[in-house]
Amino acid sequence: MGKALYPPAFRQLSMREIRPEGWLLNQLKIQANGLSGNLDKFWPDIKASQWIGGCAEGWERLPYWLDGFIPLAWLLDDEDMKARACRYMDIIISNQAPDGWICPEKERGKGRAQYDLWAMFLILKVLVLYHDAAGDQRVEEVVRKALLALDRHIDRTTLFGWAHMRWFESLISIWWLYERTGEAWLLDLAAKLYAQGFDWIEFFKRWPYKKPDEKWRWSFMSHVVNNAMMLKSGALLWRLTGLSEHLNSAEYMVSLLDEHHGMVTGVFTGDECLAGTSPVQGTELCAVVEYMYSLEHLLAITGRSHWGDRLEKIAYNALPATFSPDMWTHQYDQQVNQVECSRQENPIFRTNGGESNLFGLEPNYGCCTANLSPGWPKLALSTFMRSPDGLVAAVYAPSTVNTNINGVQVTVTLKTDYPFRDTLNFIVNVDREVEFALDLRIPVWAEKPELKMGGFSLVLPSGGFYRVNRR
Repeated sequence: MGKALYPPAFRQLSMREIRPEGWLLNQLKIQANGLSGNLDKFWPDIKASQWIGGCAEGWERLPYWLDGFIPLAWLLDDEDMKARACRYMDIIISNQAPDGWICPEKERGKGRAQYDLWAMFLILKVLVLYHDAAGDQRVEEVVRKALLALDRHIDRTTLFGWAHMRWFESLISIWWLYERTGEAWLLDLAAKLYAQGFDWIEFFKRWPYKKPDEKWRWSFMSHVVNNAMMLKSGALLWRLTGLSEHLNSAEYMVSLLDEHHGMVTGVFTGDECLAGTSPVQGTELCAVVEYMYSLEHLLAITGRSHWGDRLEKIAYNALPATFSPDMWTHQYDQQVNQVECSRQENPIFRTNGGESNLFGLEPNYGCCTANLSPGWPKLALSTFMRSPDGLVAAVYAPSTVNTNINGVQVTVTLKTDYPFRDTLNFIVNVDREVEFALDLRIPVWAEKPELKMGGFSLVLPSGGFYRVNRR
C-alpha cells in the first residue's frame, strides 16, 4: 500500500444503509414520478444518448442524469428503476474500449483529441456511485482502465474547456480507487491533473469578480456552475497535500461570493455568470445542485458543522423553488424576487435568454433537465455519515440508517418534520450491547437548543457538534 491519503472527518454511508422516511421519502417518490424517473422514456438526450448506443448527445447529459437516477432508484428500492439503471450502466461498461477509453468516440463528430474530458470525470463519478448501489464487481477494473486511459491521454492532449475548470471532480474517482488499491500512479495522475487544471485557490487570492461583467460577456471563470463546483476543490486536494490552505480555501471563497453575489436563500447569483446582489438576478438550477454537492463534500472532509447549516439552507429554500410541485417542470434560472414568469425580449439575465425563468422541460438549455436529478437523493445520502467513533447526524431530514458498528447491527431513526417543525426525535436500536458515539449537528442559528435524553434535559451551545456517547 502506498502513501495514505489524509482521512476525511466523516465518510459517506452506503446508499444501501440509508432509508428516507416521512416527507423526504414522499419528495423522492414525487421526483421518481416526475422528470427524473421518466426522462429515459422520452427525452432524446437520455433515451437516444450515444453513451447507450443512440445518436443524440454523448457528453454530460446522460451521466448527469444517472448521477441522480441511480441513488433515487436504490433509496426508493424501486425494482423497475434499478433494472433500468443496471441496463444503462451495463451498456456503458460493455462499450469500454480495450485501451480503457470509456466515452463515446465520435460525440458531435469529434474524435478523442477534441473530446472535453469533463464528461469522463463525470461518468467515473457515476461508476463509483453505481458500485456502491449495485455492488457490480466489474466497476473497479473499469474505473482503473479508464483512469489509465486518462493518464495516457493527458500526456499529449492537455485539459481544455470544461475539464480544465472542473479537473478536481476527477479526484473523487481517483481517491476511491486509490483507497482500494494503493497504486502510486494514481497519485501521479492526480498531480498531473492539478498541474493542468485551473487553480481556483490562487485565482481567488486576486479575485476580479466583485462586480458582474457587462451584459452578454460570458466567462468560464465567472460561470456560476463552475464556481459552485470549485468550492470543494481545495478540500479534495487537501486529502493529498495536507495543506491547511487547501482545507480552508472554501471559507474565504464563500465569504467573497456571499458578499458580492449572495442571496438570502444561501446561493449566489449567476445567470449564467456571476450577477451581483440584485434579487431579480437569477441562479441556474445546476449551480444549486452542485453547490449542495460541494457542501456535502466540505462537511464530510472538514467536519465543520457550518457547512451543514448552509447545505440545509439551500436545500430547503433554493432547491424546491426551482421545480413545479410535481417535479415535471423546472426553471433554468430562479429569482429571489420573481414577479413575472413569461418570455422576455430583453431579459434581465447577464448572458441567459428570455425563457430562462419559465417552467418547462428544457428552458434556455438542457443541462439542468439532466442535472436536477442528484439534488434530493444526494441530500438523503448525507443525512447520516460515519465517524471514526460511530455516526454523525449531519443533515436533518426524516431517515433511518441501518449499519454495522464494531460487529453489531445498529439502527438509528430520525423522526421529524424538520424543517417544518423544530423537534428531532432519535430512536436507537442495537442487536446487542455496544458503545458508539452519535454526533448531533447543532445549527449556529439555533437559540438555546435543548437535548432531552434518559429523563434529563440539557441546553446546548449553538454551532458545532454535540456528542452523545452511550453503551
